[in-house]
Amino acid sequence: MTTRSNIHNLPDQQADLIRNYLANRAPGPPRRKSSGAKQWVLVFMLLIGVGALYVLLFPWGFLLGGSFHPFPYWRGWGKMHSNTAGDYFLYVEVWPSTRQLETVIPHTFVQGKAYLCTPKGEHFYLKLSGSMRPHIYLNTLGEPIGLSMYNWRAAMPIGQQERPDFSIQGRWGRGQIVGDDKKSLSQSFLPNGTLIPQGKYALPSQAEDIQLTLSEGTYSEWEAACSQARR
Repeated sequence: MTTRSNIHNLPDQQADLIRNYLANRAPGPPRRKSSGAKQWVLVFMLLIGVGALYVLLFPWGFLLGGSFHPFPYWRGWGKMHSNTAGDYFLYVEVWPSTRQLETVIPHTFVQGKAYLCTPKGEHFYLKLSGSMRPHIYLNTLGEPIGLSMYNWRAAMPIGQQERPDFSIQGRWGRGQIVGDDKKSLSQSFLPNGTLIPQGKYALPSQAEDIQLTLSEGTYSEWEAACSQARR
């Protein structure tokens, strides 16, 4: 086997070939890898940057309902009592929407998600959107807010289901939203609490105006209330 010690005994051409081969096989300097600490620092700086952007664009998002939240969103739940069907329970999560950066319509937009359980024990996952007056800076107490919710399956290419589809017109209180549905829930459910099938509609005589207070609370609290009501 040819080694570095006998290279000089070979013809010059062969020696050059071996030198080049050995040089190409020699390992280069080790690449520096980012340490775990540096990676966490980068993630932390990115989170700070995103947080600063939200503080700049949506400062009111941290004070929804009149109290400070470390994250710019609000969550709450409440009971919607129907005189014919019984109790519906609604849970909502609301946060700022970037829609106001994409439109010239002068409003303060929100988005989010919602869950509805019915007197029949059915659960629905809903998409949520809404709006408040334009140019809100920090304080939302006393401000009107409109929320619209519809079945998340409405946007599916197959098996679309628009109902339930209803809205809430309310006003911010301290830790709550107080309002009513303007007879919209009864456009999705029959008087006995059964979801109206697609293509069919409620009778005007079945319309019912339902009051609602959404109080700040968690999903688990809403779920427990739904379970307790069904027992």
